[in-house]
Amino acid sequence: MSSIHLQIGLLVPLLLWASVCDLKTRQIPNTVPLAIFLLGLLHFSPFFSFAGLVCSGLPYWIVAICSGGKIGGGDIKLMAACGFVFGPLYGTLQSLFGLGFVLLLATSIAFRHGFQAAKYTALPLAPFLSAGGGVVILLAYLAR
Repeated sequence: MSSIHLQIGLLVPLLLWASVCDLKTRQIPNTVPLAIFLLGLLHFSPFFSFAGLVCSGLPYWIVAICSGGKIGGGDIKLMAACGFVFGPLYGTLQSLFGLGFVLLLATSIAFRHGFQAAKYTALPLAPFLSAGGGVVILLAYLAR
């Protein structure tokens, strides 16, 4: 078993764990991003890993500051850790897919219950970001 297969085999359950915790408690335990970060050390490339960490985590940090805390620290740490594993390209794609999934759900809420209901509906972000991670894993596997 290669280090990449081991990394993926451990990453998927960690993303699921983050999703379940975020759905239940609206918090992601610090152990999840830490474990994902440590997984990044299995296939470590200094520039690739740190560029992914910054490209994936920094936008969430900026939005958290500008939005008055509508994005939590767990989401920032989760995306930074995933960026450390995936690198800048796939980390950004994970964000785009995950946020696209959120947008689809918010749009369906808006059509069903009205724009104001969608605007004030708080959604846990980790399940969508994790789904984006799943799409990225499939894309990376198919690109090989």
